[in-house]
Amino acid sequence: MKANTDLAENEMIQIAVNWLRSRLPGNWEIVPTVRQMPAPGRGRVDAAIDVKSPSGIYSTVAVEAKKRFSPRDVDRLLGGLRRTLRNLAGNIPILVVSPWLSDGSRDRLRSEGINYIDLTGNSFLRLDNPTIFIDTEGARKDPSPLPRGKVRLQGPKAGRVIRTLVDINPPYGVRELATATQLTPGYVSRLLTTLDDEALVERTARGTVISVDIDGLIRRWTISYDIFRTNERTTYIAPAGANQTLRRLISINKRTVVTGSFAAARLAAVAGPALLAVYSDDPIALASELGLIPTDEGANVALLKPFDPVVWERTLLEDGIRFASPSQTAVDCLTGNGRMPSEGEAVLQWMIGNEKAWRLNALPQIFIKN
Repeated sequence: MKANTDLAENEMIQIAVNWLRSRLPGNWEIVPTVRQMPAPGRGRVDAAIDVKSPSGIYSTVAVEAKKRFSPRDVDRLLGGLRRTLRNLAGNIPILVVSPWLSDGSRDRLRSEGINYIDLTGNSFLRLDNPTIFIDTEGARKDPSPLPRGKVRLQGPKAGRVIRTLVDINPPYGVRELATATQLTPGYVSRLLTTLDDEALVERTARGTVISVDIDGLIRRWTISYDIFRTNERTTYIAPAGANQTLRRLISINKRTVVTGSFAAARLAAVAGPALLAVYSDDPIALASELGLIPTDEGANVALLKPFDPVVWERTLLEDGIRFASPSQTAVDCLTGNGRMPSEGEAVLQWMIGNEKAWRLNALPQIFIKN
């Protein structure tokens, strides 16, 4: 299947039904239901199908077709269609059909026991009687352009806003957030609209951010961010070892911030860190001063030229060494290699359990400059 947002709802439903038929044995049937369903209107059903086994056992499935579907739409679905179906005939399964469903949408649908099929091949269908279980993966990125008024959650500007939302307790408005991050109010507003649709932030009717999903925001950022690709990376061997090189940073008269495994170990140690990852304005000069040897294999030091000056924000000074903020450390580890993702998971759990230890209660007046 290939996503196409120009399709009418009935066309999407037919494509999904045909796709489903192709996944079941030929002696199964998928036909329009004979049951009485809610008429068009509030809590209406777009379509309803009977999935019938060769023995004659069938299950009626209510189909909800949406040209665009976001995690926020799950709440609307639970409050409208599901309530209508429950009042009508008990717990009728729901199947959401859409051109494309994001990771967040699919996760929320699954957690609520709602089936889905998107036209790129992402699907989840579980019926108890007759027993059916289908779980397939399609596109992770939206193949169609965003509608006007939204922006994609990728790039330095998006990362800067996500870092600020995670690091600082709401409430705050669009203009306050724009001033703090030195971005335009228009961009921040559009980005917040996208985050709101994905249920990653909660806002008032006036647009003020009142709460954020810390875990969800960081995990969402990892889809478009990678510590070793988003930042300009050079790798080295430190003859004296990574630990000794870390201590030498105390005497280096250059701006540096330690991230990755060594930063994670301070917050939630998983194992002894092996790779020293350091942000630097001038990695080549820093490598020379530290006596590092360039290498493509077996590196124990990675120097990173930052993707955005936000990496210098809300850092922590400990024993003369400056470490990245917990949020930057978490996303860097989650997108790293080896055991870094497990270190990132540990940091993220530490953040959620110790919010008062790292999260600020007010926005800064202005964002740091290069």
